[in-house]
Amino acid sequence: MADTTADRAARLIARRNPSGLLYGAIITGAVMSATAGHAPSTVRVVVASVFVLVVYWLADVYVRAFADQFDHGRSPLPRRLLLAARHESRVLLGGVPAVVLALVASILGAGTELAVDLALWLTVVELGAVGYLAARLVGADRRAAVGESLAAALLGLGMVLAKTLLH
Repeated sequence: MADTTADRAARLIARRNPSGLLYGAIITGAVMSATAGHAPSTVRVVVASVFVLVVYWLADVYVRAFADQFDHGRSPLPRRLLLAARHESRVLLGGVPAVVLALVASILGAGTELAVDLALWLTVVELGAVGYLAARLVGADRRAAVGESLAAALLGLGMVLAKTLLH
């Protein structure tokens, strides 16, 4: 059986903390949604989003390192932090698509509202794609995978709706 692009993408998503990708996308989208109407520029929205994403990631790293001592025995904190940082790096990666698209759209002349709208819609697609590919990887049929995809994409749609209601 030939290895398809979707198969390779699903395996890449599944490698090391796939939920981190979702968290990163959700956090970034939520901050963009909440700040877009209050920030004077796309750069400010992106800076706020990256700041919150990094703080969340650092908190996640510490909490994981803290909890690991109970699950895996006592080991030095720097070692636990390094392992946790590696594991939780997917959180940062999950926010990259929206940040990059917002910046590129801004560079190409889009206003803050349009740049953030594009980033939020990309987040909807990212969440849906990750949900679908993950479900297929673990053996779900297409119908079940579409259900997983829709559930994940609804989180992104919630952010699009929130932006509309907040601003």
